[in-house]
Parts: sequence; structure tokens; C-alpha cells
Amino acid sequence: MDLTERNTMQQVSLNHISSKHLNDLERSIQDLLTNMRKAKLRHVPLQEALRLLEQQLGETRRKRFDEANPEYRGF
Repeated sequence: MDLTERNTMQQVSLNHISSKHLNDLERSIQDLLTNMRKAKLRHVPLQEALRLLEQQLGETRRKRFDEANPEYRGF
């Protein structure tokens, strides 16, 4: 996953993160984005980076779930 920070690209690998930590990170980012919106904090590059990270965490979590539970594939 690529996150843009001051015109530099950083690689973030989610492969080594446990499923529990993926869930916790995804929930924490959702809470942070909600609180930023409620507080009317608008830092567009940060919000975009957080949304991108949240999306990548969710995709990774769902992919792992599908691999571990093939009977639920397609739901």
C-alpha cells in the first residue's frame, strides 16, 4: 500500500500484522476519522491517507477471512 506524505511514497506491508491487530487498526482509524469529522478538523491529505489505509486494512481482513473460511466465499 502506498501512502503519500510530502510528495514521497512510503510502503506499508500488512502481511505481518495479526488478524486481531488488523481489526483493531481498522476500527481505530474509523473512530479517528469520525472524531476528526465531528471536530471539523479538515486535513485532506491526512484524511485521504487514513481512508486509504482503512480500505487496505478492510480488504486484507476480508481476504484473510475468505481464505480461512472458503464456505462463506461470495457472501
